[in-house]
Parts: sequence; structure tokens; C-alpha cells
Amino acid sequence: MKFGLFYQFSDCGTVPPNQLFQEILEEIAYGEELGFDSVWLPEHHFAVYGMLGNPLTLAAAITQRTRRMQIGTAVMVLPFHYPLRLAEEAALVDVLSQGRLLLGVGRGYQPPEFHGFGTPPQASREVFLESFEIVRRALSGEKFVYDGKFWHIREPTEIFPKPIQKPHPPFYLAAISPPTYDLAAPLGLPLLRAPQFSTLDTVARAFSAYKDEMRAYGYDPDTLDQPLAVRVYVAPTDAEANAEAKHALWFYHLLATLLPGAPGRPKPAGYEHYPQDPTVLATLTLEDVWERGTCLGAPERVIGLMQRYRERSGTTHWMLQMRIGGLEHAKVLRSMELFAREVMPALRGAATGDTPVS
Repeated sequence: MKFGLFYQFSDCGTVPPNQLFQEILEEIAYGEELGFDSVWLPEHHFAVYGMLGNPLTLAAAITQRTRRMQIGTAVMVLPFHYPLRLAEEAALVDVLSQGRLLLGVGRGYQPPEFHGFGTPPQASREVFLESFEIVRRALSGEKFVYDGKFWHIREPTEIFPKPIQKPHPPFYLAAISPPTYDLAAPLGLPLLRAPQFSTLDTVARAFSAYKDEMRAYGYDPDTLDQPLAVRVYVAPTDAEANAEAKHALWFYHLLATLLPGAPGRPKPAGYEHYPQDPTVLATLTLEDVWERGTCLGAPERVIGLMQRYRERSGTTHWMLQMRIGGLEHAKVLRSMELFAREVMPALRGAATGDTPVS
């Protein structure tokens, strides 16, 4: 059982950017001291929902402030990048970190991001597949040509530096809708999942189908790292944690304006099966947030909630969004301390059968 930090970089736009990034770098370094295993960085554009457009740049900075933690992207949106350039940047992070890069990739889902880059979302699946093949081959050390529908490499080309990890840094695929689960299985990729986009039952059913399909392609999904993202805030008492639920509610309400199918954002071709109805997120209340897609509370409550998530999702690696919305830096640090001291040992013990979970 692994425990990672996951940052959305959605601080309500109220924290100056230099302060925001310094605080986050401090939290990451402290997370390594506390025993967290990884840190995960998303790529988002054009909204305070996620104010990090270049996660590999920040990953390079993190390599110089940590020695042990793995550094993941969750995810690089391949249709927004020239694939050879992305492969070069990823390889450099793997070298700087001495082989600690985890490369999560995806095809994107927010209409404003596609519009901002002038990229047609209806082509995202095809572009993703071509881009992923190029990135995988480049990071595997190949010298190759490529002639696709969207990308062309006319002369034999290889990247430098080569990554440390062989045959390449581990890949992960962001999975939200059933067609993306279907995409992962033939590629043999583990998933990055997040129940905030749909119910836990939906995530569990889709993961079961994915495991069956993986086995049909000759892969064993149970041997793969299978991260799950969830928002977590640990406080000394449930009442103190509940008082900060407003930050998670803000997050959900903002997300409701950005998803395919949100008002003024019709679902483009290829996103018809997107599972979450934005209007549901827009009408969530503080009471809903206390139960849905979050683990907020005193250590005992958080342990119980996360154990339920683990049993239903089959996760082996937590991606914990502990800096939620405008939650203050000092409270994030305290939450991390409580989690490392009381929650982490209980969940690790439950996963191995050594310690009962209350």
C-alpha cells in the first residue's frame, strides 16, 4: 500500500502564485519526511480549477527537493503536446530524479482547454493513440520514423538524454469514462481513477470490467500499481474537519462548470459516455460533500472511509488531495501529520492483515 500527495493547484485564485508554489514545495518536502511515497501533478489550463500548465517543469524542481518520493504526472494531456518534445522533457525528469518518474497520460476532457489550444476534442482519442506510441518508443530508447495521421517523423530520430528506468518510466492512463477503460486494456496500462467524477459503485463496476478485459489481453491487472485519487482532510475532531468542507464544495461547483455537458458546453463527439452529470455536481451541498468523493474527519472516521474506498476500488496506491481549494497551508501540514501518524499505519496494517481497522 502506497500513499501519495496529489495537487490540483486550485487555491481559489486568492493565494499569490509565488506563495502558492513555495508552500506546495514545502509540503512536498515535508511529505517525504513523513513517509509519503509519491507526489502527483496534473496538467490543466485556463481556469483556477487547476493552475499548473506544465507539470514536468515543476517535477524537475521537485527532483532537487526530494530523494525518495516517486514523482508522477496525473496527467500529461497528450493532444496538447508535440510527443517527441514531451518525451525529451519526461526523460530529463527521470534522469534528474534518478529514476523516480511515473508518467500518467490522458486525452483530456475539459472543453475550454481544447478551445484554448485550438485542438478538436472529437479527435482526442486518435491523437492520443498516435502520441502515446511515439512517446513510448522514444522513452524506450528507439531510433525510429513514424508516419501517422497527425504526427510524422521523417528521419530516424531518437531522444537524449535516455531515461534511467528500463524499458521506460512506468505509464498510467487517466480513466473516467468506459471508453477510456477500454483503451487501457489493450495497451496493458494501469489506471489513474478518481471517484469525484462518478459514484464509487460506478468506479468499482468499471474497474471490474477493465480487469476482465486486461486478462483477455494477457495482462494481470492485480500485479500493477492502481492509484486512486480522493480528497482528504484530517483534523483532531470531526467538527473541525466538517468546518472546512466548504473548500471541497467550492471545488465541485467549479468542476461542474468545466465538464463536457456543462451549461454552454455540449458534449463533443467521443465524449457521449462521459459518466458525470455536471448538474449533479452543481447542486451538491455541504452535507453531500461530507459523504461523497471525500474523506474528511478525525483520524478514526478517515480510516473507516478510506478502508471502504479500498475494498470497493481495489486501489494499491492512494493519491491524496490534501490541499483542497483555499485550505490554509498550516492546516494542510497539520492534516498531513495526523494522516502520517494515525491513518497511514492503520491502513497499511489493514492491507497486510496485521492490524484491525476501527
